[in-house]
Amino acid sequence: MRFLASLALLLLAPVAVAESTAEDAFRAARGWTVQIRTSVNEAFAEDEQGSFEGAGIVVDATRGWVLTNAHVASHSYSQIALAFEDGKALPAERVYVDPFLDLAIIAYDPGRLAQRPAEPALECTTIPAVGHPVGAFGHPWGFRFTGTRGIASAVTSRLGPEMLQTDAPINEGNSGGPLISLESGRVVGINASTMKKGEAEGLSFAVPIPFACTILRLLQEGRDPSPPARLVDFAVDADDEQTLLVARSRLPRESLDLRVGDELLGADHERATLQTETDLIDALRGHLDDVSLRLRRNGVVTTVKGKWPAAPKLTEREGLWISGALFADADLFTAGLVAGAPALMVHHIEPGSAAETAGLQPVDLLATASGQVVDSLATLDAMAKRAAGANRPLDLMFVRLTSEEQSALFAYHHRFLDASDTVWIGPRTAKGRRRPAQ
Repeated sequence: MRFLASLALLLLAPVAVAESTAEDAFRAARGWTVQIRTSVNEAFAEDEQGSFEGAGIVVDATRGWVLTNAHVASHSYSQIALAFEDGKALPAERVYVDPFLDLAIIAYDPGRLAQRPAEPALECTTIPAVGHPVGAFGHPWGFRFTGTRGIASAVTSRLGPEMLQTDAPINEGNSGGPLISLESGRVVGINASTMKKGEAEGLSFAVPIPFACTILRLLQEGRDPSPPARLVDFAVDADDEQTLLVARSRLPRESLDLRVGDELLGADHERATLQTETDLIDALRGHLDDVSLRLRRNGVVTTVKGKWPAAPKLTEREGLWISGALFADADLFTAGLVAGAPALMVHHIEPGSAAETAGLQPVDLLATASGQVVDSLATLDAMAKRAAGANRPLDLMFVRLTSEEQSALFAYHHRFLDASDTVWIGPRTAKGRRRPAQ
């Protein structure tokens, strides 16, 4: 009997230790997790107009830096407030928003806190294996500082950038919060999204923390962590997973000689083996002026060297607001499919505005204004001012993606837009200028 009792205790001991570790991990997370509230007035294409909530984690208490999702901090100009467990709100601002990964860093004034918060341990070197116990922490549906449990299920690139898949429930309000190893207590991911209920069960996704560590390290060193501009398109395989087989390159040959059919293998400066586009971008951050890539071309392994332009900084982006339509740079992939590669795109239409009445739609590519090709926001601004001065509308031609029922992929749409309400949107002008339509 004593033997059986001892055996039972031995079997139960690992379970008790695991429960204790999980409790400790969630308890510690309360000290360095924050609640974030964001309000967006003029929304660029990646965002929606309005207010929303999420979470974040303190990653540099000295600077007051908080790591969160890009969609929580917003890709647009926004008003941000964050709160620790005591509920006191502090204003915050965007320090960096990544245009590739769903990651951002915002900052509060650390001098406004009576006590310096703790910082979590980040698992910067490895991604947890399938079956590893994890916990998602955040504020699901407004239930503040809530933890849920699950396992690491896979690593996938089917949704775009490489993501850590988990069955730990991630709901609205969890975004930007930590995915924590319940064995080590370290942060292994930043909660980002989940599949819609009814379509799938137990499918949630987090940005693996090693990619966030690269961005954080470069920022702390005073270096630019911007990813390379999306000027190369890669093929996906039969399972919809990414490959590094070049399908199209818009990089000038004299800048970096990548060709259709090249298979990228590694980045020499990082001595890294590359599997996905996310690996490539992570390896190139901070090295865009001295790119050295190993690749297989026509069956022969070779090396190409050169420069790769950085993606535009989202914290410095500009737009032009015309009567309820926000014009800004076009998406490079979509515009590249259209003859002439239009430079500008409609990013947002304010409900009830003159732009909505005129029939403009988000993602419309601006082909011409008054019969002329529009090569920049400055050109469109000058055209709008001339039209307003002459008391006439802007004569616009758009290229629009058609519906599945139509035979052509794109169609041209002719519209007129009142130009009397035109405002430049930028770092100094956008914040707090407008309120969402009621």
